[in-house]
Amino acid sequence: MGRVRPVAAAPTEAPILGGPLRTRRTGRRVSGDLTLDLSRLDEATAVHEATVGGLIAFLSRQGIEACTYASGAPEFDAGWSREGNIFVAEVKSLTGAREDQQIRLGIGQILDYAHQLRSAFPNSVIHPVLVLERRPSAFRWTALADSLGLRLTWAPDFSGI
Repeated sequence: MGRVRPVAAAPTEAPILGGPLRTRRTGRRVSGDLTLDLSRLDEATAVHEATVGGLIAFLSRQGIEACTYASGAPEFDAGWSREGNIFVAEVKSLTGAREDQQIRLGIGQILDYAHQLRSAFPNSVIHPVLVLERRPSAFRWTALADSLGLRLTWAPDFSGI
């Protein structure tokens, strides 16, 4: 008969670090391996523009004019001013893409734009806003945005802006 080995108690928390990091073997792809689904791209672009249109209408109902970026400024999707504060927004569609990837991309973009603008205009109050086509499926994005001083909102109600 085999010997019985003692089993360590399960940790109360999942560990943060796993085993040793190793490089992975890379392969070569044939040029035809990577394809772009243009119909999905068109759908995502249409959703992006619909979200921009919804944001314009939302701001307009409050008597606020949505603006584009000025020459030489970072190319944010929408901007507006209210009570001496400047709001710059990046709009991300979640249609046809990995939600996490799109949200991470949007966070990076809008934080970069806000940093550039704060550096160029230190006397202006700049508020970064990430606008999504819909509510993200994970609550963690709202908590992350709050921790970064980033406003996160989504169509159709655009709450919080």
